[in-house]
Amino acid sequence: MGSLPSAHQWGYSTPEVFDPKHGKKANKTIDIGQNGTTLSANIYGRRMLQMVNEESEGFGLCIGNIGSRTAVDLTEMNEARLDFDTRGGAAVRYVVSVDEKGRLNQRAHIVNTTSQEIQVEYQVNLRLSVHRASYGQLTEGGPIPLPECENALQVNAKESSFIIRNRFLGAHLSGQLDMDGIPAPLVGLTDITRSGLLTGVSTTYQSISIAPNSAVTIGLTLHLSPGLNENHNFSALPCVNSNALGNGLAWKKPETVETYIVRRNVDYILGNCAIPVSESAVWRLLLLTRRNLTSLVTPTAYKQYMGLLDQTIKGHLEWVFFKAERPHKFWHRSYVITGKPKDGPVYQLDQQCYPMLELCDYFSEYPSESNFVEKILSSQVVTEILDHITSKRDLDTGLFPTDETPGDDEVIYPFHFSSHVLLWYTLCQLADLIHSVPTALRDLADRLQSLADEVRSQTMQHFLITDPDFGHTKIAYLVDGHGKHTFYHDGNDIPTAFAASWGFFSTKKDLEAWYNTMSFALSEENSLGYSSGGPFAGLGSVHSQGPWPLGYFQEMLYADVRGNKRAKADALQRIIGAMQWDGTFGEAVDVKTGETTSKAWFSWPGSMIATAIIDSPESK
Repeated sequence: MGSLPSAHQWGYSTPEVFDPKHGKKANKTIDIGQNGTTLSANIYGRRMLQMVNEESEGFGLCIGNIGSRTAVDLTEMNEARLDFDTRGGAAVRYVVSVDEKGRLNQRAHIVNTTSQEIQVEYQVNLRLSVHRASYGQLTEGGPIPLPECENALQVNAKESSFIIRNRFLGAHLSGQLDMDGIPAPLVGLTDITRSGLLTGVSTTYQSISIAPNSAVTIGLTLHLSPGLNENHNFSALPCVNSNALGNGLAWKKPETVETYIVRRNVDYILGNCAIPVSESAVWRLLLLTRRNLTSLVTPTAYKQYMGLLDQTIKGHLEWVFFKAERPHKFWHRSYVITGKPKDGPVYQLDQQCYPMLELCDYFSEYPSESNFVEKILSSQVVTEILDHITSKRDLDTGLFPTDETPGDDEVIYPFHFSSHVLLWYTLCQLADLIHSVPTALRDLADRLQSLADEVRSQTMQHFLITDPDFGHTKIAYLVDGHGKHTFYHDGNDIPTAFAASWGFFSTKKDLEAWYNTMSFALSEENSLGYSSGGPFAGLGSVHSQGPWPLGYFQEMLYADVRGNKRAKADALQRIIGAMQWDGTFGEAVDVKTGETTSKAWFSWPGSMIATAIIDSPESK
């Protein structure tokens, strides 16, 4: 719903290849045109941000003659509150929420604050479309074409409710307008059928009289459902009591920016992108939130959050191990919700590790769920993945290849450092898990630990290289195993940043090389990955230009390891400055202003930052 057409569109072309050897930067973060087969000219995917900045109207209930005073408050999960006034003297509390039935409720509680009767105008704008989402395209698979789109609007005889059907999708959106809980007419709305977006479809502006010191609540309830026939009704409308509209305080210390970041990112994940949970960082945030839930939320909110967390965490494991298809034996880098791979058989080594690492984390958090964990281990998925990984091992070097980096960028040499760190850590954790639960894989645990030791040894043998420009040893980014290598570090390479705290380095020499590598990574010497030239300078990626909040996170993590409080505070200051108004983070930001320039709602950096906040000694 709510897709907007793009004024300009480009034809699809194959994404550029990441080539750090020749300084070539790929830009894969792009938008999909409305028809699902072309790319938007706005290559940074900022269409929704532009709507906000340009104050473009969305769809649904609109109040007319809005004044200059506006405040936005995100007080509860699945709810946003806007407080504003009208030029005629009304105070409006506008609450948008999603209830337990999956209904989107827009409710405006309007109070006449004057001593005279006032008129308030309102309208229902149906600038929307019922169609499948156009999946963002980051990789070579190309856009997934949208089904044909036809929006057929039908208004009921009493003009108090409507239904919009898309016969090609087999789904419908129904809606009803009410005034103080009583169905209200949708004046001026008539039946219409159009291909694509329902532009210019709305009720005429109506005016309601409100006596002095009196109030009225106008509400619009929307429900998206499968099938073409309306299979529910609006007999039970949401509560119209203004005291119930957005006044909950479920989180402790709500006044702090730390709490705001944690709760907004947790709520965003649980309410918007829980199935499937796409990154291990997101998964980790949910586990840590559950572990520290008593200290994070109020007693009244504890049961609700605990239930949602348990359902989401277990549901993700069931999805990734039993629903996500593996036609080529390995997990693909991108899926649609049905479990079908979105893209072709591009092999990413890190993607094979995260689900198994999540399984280990799950048992650590849920020790009573040994039967469920054993069910996954006995399903042969784990052994099939491990067999596939080992089958690709290079016999000459003992290293493990990947087609792409964690940033979906094609490699010029087959072996990638941070993926090897992650593989080592996963093998160690998986060996411990198998020792801890009753399973027929007991003999496998010792072999996994032995393989992990080999991975660490071979990795350090081939990736430790003397930098001829500086004379000290660093860790290469990519190697071919026979002397060719690249020096680079990327905002996506989180395992490298964690390598020291995970215990990957066994000697002082190795650890010193890591210090050199991270210092290089977080400086202008890392010319392809580091963005300078402004107060928001920091580590980014060839994947999307500009500093990344993920880079600020790595800088904060590294400063913490080195005991540099000043550097840690400086990184945190940029994190807060780059935070969006709703507590979430984008992929990349402008180096001078900190404004989001790519992927406005990107759950990965918010999850990493929120996890660091929960896990910090200060929070405890």
